[in-house]
Amino acid sequence: MSSKRLPATIDAMTCPRRLFFYGTLTHEHSNTLTQTLLPRLGGRPRRGWVRGALYLRHDPMGVYPVLMPGSGRVHGWVYGGLRPIPRAVLAAFDAWEYCDPRRPARGEYRRANLIVHTRGGPLRAAAYLPNRRAPIGLRAVPGGDFAAYAAARGLSVLSE
Repeated sequence: MSSKRLPATIDAMTCPRRLFFYGTLTHEHSNTLTQTLLPRLGGRPRRGWVRGALYLRHDPMGVYPVLMPGSGRVHGWVYGGLRPIPRAVLAAFDAWEYCDPRRPARGEYRRANLIVHTRGGPLRAAAYLPNRRAPIGLRAVPGGDFAAYAAARGLSVLSE
């Protein structure tokens, strides 16, 4: 795992127009947030990737990925587009990710701007990144595609 710094946290008062999800919050997984909140982001999801490394975390409720600095590609989806994401929707995602935008360093995750590479060109989107180094012993996700990795291995994905 790299010791490179992750991108700066988005200002607490800023509502991004796009979110990049690379794990359990994509339409490839079914849970309360993907069913109720993804449709409220507007636009059509766009496949994309960011520079980084993806690691697998195990939880009693299922597995989920962690995006860390790295030189590989991490695949996911960009949601949203023309309008800022509604604050209530963003607050629900923040709560799921244990992200406190008013005190970013205190949460488990923080929202940060990333450049997402898509077929249509690069886009700026917010993503949830861990505030702390990943624990030693996490398994890398080869190819950086969590949904494909979990499906190919029949893994139980964190859903609630």
